[in-house]
Amino acid sequence: MGKTRSATLRLGGGSAFFNDRLDAALELVERGGIDVLILETLAERTLALLHVAKNAGGPGYWPRLRDRLEILLPACARHGVRLVSNGGGADPLGAARMALEIVTAAGLNLKVAAVTGDDVAGLVRSRDPVLTETGAPLSALGMPALASNAYLGADAIAAAYAAGADVILTGRVTDSALALGPLLAHHGWAAEDLDRLAAGVMTGHLLECGGQATGGYFAEPGLKDVPDLDRLGFPIAEVDASGTITLSKPEGSGGRVDRHTITEQLLYEVHDPSAYLTPDVVLDLSEVEIEEIGQDVVRLTGARGRQPPDTLKTLIGVDSGVLVEAEISYGGINAEARLRLAAETVRRRIARLPGLGNAPIRFDAIGIDSLWSLPGEGRYEDLRLRVAARVATTRQAEAIVTEVESLYVNGPAGGGGVRFATRPTIRTYTAFLPRAQVRPIWSFVA
Repeated sequence: MGKTRSATLRLGGGSAFFNDRLDAALELVERGGIDVLILETLAERTLALLHVAKNAGGPGYWPRLRDRLEILLPACARHGVRLVSNGGGADPLGAARMALEIVTAAGLNLKVAAVTGDDVAGLVRSRDPVLTETGAPLSALGMPALASNAYLGADAIAAAYAAGADVILTGRVTDSALALGPLLAHHGWAAEDLDRLAAGVMTGHLLECGGQATGGYFAEPGLKDVPDLDRLGFPIAEVDASGTITLSKPEGSGGRVDRHTITEQLLYEVHDPSAYLTPDVVLDLSEVEIEEIGQDVVRLTGARGRQPPDTLKTLIGVDSGVLVEAEISYGGINAEARLRLAAETVRRRIARLPGLGNAPIRFDAIGIDSLWSLPGEGRYEDLRLRVAARVATTRQAEAIVTEVESLYVNGPAGGGGVRFATRPTIRTYTAFLPRAQVRPIWSFVA
């Protein structure tokens, strides 16, 4: 693949989560004229669940990552696009080896690298850090950590990119690092170039949610119309050496790019626009200018940066029990009264079950008060009862399912359509670890 340095670097935001639209990502590669495709895949709990899957003998990365890479990597090779993703999850090395298998089988000439060092389980055990949510040490929870991952910055990604890696798979890094890493390597920005680093973080922040920057999660008919939402194109950021960002989307794709969609995305998940903390720089958005310079093209300038903090945010996942949901429908005349009777019947029966007498159980009357809890007046003839709880064990979850299912023959008339689901849950806590004790590493796989 060509590695010549141009005056700008074009990056495409190819996913906002692990199961985002593949067609839009492929469109970026095929028609977007991009240099780098970034794939953001990790929500806070996703990584903890991948650790659980890995400990159970499964892959530590998202299983469908292989399917995606089998389609994307040949296209990337054809168009000279490099791919950077945190899809490595709990096993970046394993994911990189899997990617290399695809590369080899397809006869592609791509170098694959992994970034590790985010797994700080040993450090968390030795330091027993204070949790932000409780103000007490982790050990006070009385539950072992299932996953402990620090948010890494862009340094290791940049080093791998500069060394010629075409595919870079990481574990937990900041979402913005997926874009900042290639920008650091391409433009040669130094750690002292705080405003440029801030522009790089802003680039990543604009791209990390994929279609959210181009009208996704924005559309509201009659108020905020988005053309051709069904063909929503994903964002492209062209960044020059000064840190000026030109944001657009593939020509002919659906969606919109203007100051409204971009402003919403800029403020997404930002608690303080004047101090967005990342491992690479503290981003100040308060002086950012957004200029519409063409149809679906905006230019952003004015990002300012300050020295990053001395600590790294770390997510710690612990067992949070089993979530159980069970539903049943009641339709026709007097449906609401029958649903209310069903709910009260289940509530009383669960209260008599061992270990569940004081368990918090949620009852929703879907079609009446499931969303706002403000029942109105009128006739409700197509209703659904939802019973949900978080309990300690699978056995307790199954007992709740049994009580709802038993309504078929032991409850009000006319119940039907029982569905249920149970799944283990993980709660994540936040701690901060000294940056100096966390060591990002990158390596090629062969």
